[in-house]
Amino acid sequence: MTTSRPFFALLLIGVLSCGLGAPAVAQSTETAATDSSRHPNRVPYETDRSVGYHVLSAPAYVLHGVTRPIGWTIKWVERRFPSLFQPTQPVRGFLPLVEIGGPAGFLVGGALYDNQLFGTDQRARIEGLFGASDVFEIQGTYSAPLGTRTRFEIVGNFFSQPEDGFFIRGNRSDETLDEGEFFRQQLDIDAHIDYNPPGPFRGSAALLYEHVDADEEDGPLGQTLIDADLPGFDRSNDFLTPRLRAELDFTEGQPRTYRGTKLSLRADYTHDLNGDRFRYGRYVAQVEQYLPVGVFPKSRRLALRARAEQVEPLFGGEAVPFYQLPLLGGPRSLRGVQYDRFRDDGSVLFSAEYRYPIWRMWDAVVFTDTGQVFEAWEDVAVREFQWSYGAGIHLLGPKGLTFRFEVANSEEGLQTILTVNPSFRTTAR
Repeated sequence: MTTSRPFFALLLIGVLSCGLGAPAVAQSTETAATDSSRHPNRVPYETDRSVGYHVLSAPAYVLHGVTRPIGWTIKWVERRFPSLFQPTQPVRGFLPLVEIGGPAGFLVGGALYDNQLFGTDQRARIEGLFGASDVFEIQGTYSAPLGTRTRFEIVGNFFSQPEDGFFIRGNRSDETLDEGEFFRQQLDIDAHIDYNPPGPFRGSAALLYEHVDADEEDGPLGQTLIDADLPGFDRSNDFLTPRLRAELDFTEGQPRTYRGTKLSLRADYTHDLNGDRFRYGRYVAQVEQYLPVGVFPKSRRLALRARAEQVEPLFGGEAVPFYQLPLLGGPRSLRGVQYDRFRDDGSVLFSAEYRYPIWRMWDAVVFTDTGQVFEAWEDVAVREFQWSYGAGIHLLGPKGLTFRFEVANSEEGLQTILTVNPSFRTTAR
């Protein structure tokens, strides 16, 4: 990581240097004395750029040349398909979906949706994402109003991940030596009621059923997890989870949130329907802070996040299934490392993003993430934090993010993210 700092410093100097624009045009003050009656100060002259100027600007010239075709492409697509980048979405239709950087790597598919089912305020959606022959995720959603401020929603989700990853030794795991893989197939049914009264408060109550098959994966990586004797491995489990969530939202601005605080709290209790071994609680707290940047317009803003999560056995429970532990890594947490890179009984995460508009409903973003997992709170230490940083672009809709493309880096290499999920996930699910 340290070897790249001189390059980024040179790039920054070049961008700032190139920001001077085209050859500078100044006005001659001598003209005022000779031609002040007609056109005072109207005789321009061009300044000469030094060789040093061009050397310092070289990185900016390269960046401009590389990204110029992207701009040409976007303008061509906008002229050819003028409604493609509009912030409005039809009442019903089909959406193509692509996901890169999530738990299953590369997935492609689509979604059918109707936001006015039967001509009412009921909504339905079914979507599928597919990778290899045995890698997929299928989800169906139905929701209906129960009143002016209350809504009922039920979500069914079925997915298969034949090479799900787990790294033993948590925060101190080695990317190569401690990696294990297992086969995971899971069915979730989530029924919840959302309450949205006037004012900043939001709340929901949910009941979640999960059926999980976690079995050994062929090869040495699968053998690693067998030898580790992890709880919940090599058996089917059924779980029932009541969940409560509360949120206070004092933010301002749609779709570009530029000021305010959002606080989210969540509490779960999960009960093993097949026995008494897995009885545990989960607690999640997240704070988001949005700040405009100095004297710049409100659309240029900082987005900060702090998130903490912990699980613990309750009511005589003995353990937590290893695949249900809090994790860091992937498109919504520590973006510079692969999905599920770090897992343990608890996690803390901090993120900072600088967001600014580049074109209509498009934002550019520069970000950094840092966090760690832990077995107990006293294990949290400054030296254990994992870091990542990167940049990307976001496409916004009327209610916020609809698409994002990001590239993130860490000590373990580059990660590419292409998804419709927000970078700051809520504590809801």
